[in-house]
Amino acid sequence: MKKTEVVVNIFGNDYRVISDDLNPERIKEVAEIVDTKMKEIHREFPLPSTTKIAVLACLNLVDDYLQRDNQHKKKISEMDERVRSLILKIDEAVP
Repeated sequence: MKKTEVVVNIFGNDYRVISDDLNPERIKEVAEIVDTKMKEIHREFPLPSTTKIAVLACLNLVDDYLQRDNQHKKKISEMDERVRSLILKIDEAVP
């Protein structure tokens, strides 16, 4: 498997990222999201510790992910219920 290596800049620091399965554009996209979130946190809470800013950014990003995941699961559940309802109606209509 071919390894991808990309250098990205996050919050003023360069990081060499090596991946087996992500393309360079995806790595850059992920790094940009992390960089943006860290800068956003730093503007709101100008902490001197990059580590604390990174942890807060991670907490925010994971919270966003979990909210979207819950919304996605809710939509799937609603769709499953609608499909079951339609199947019952079809079963009732077809002798």
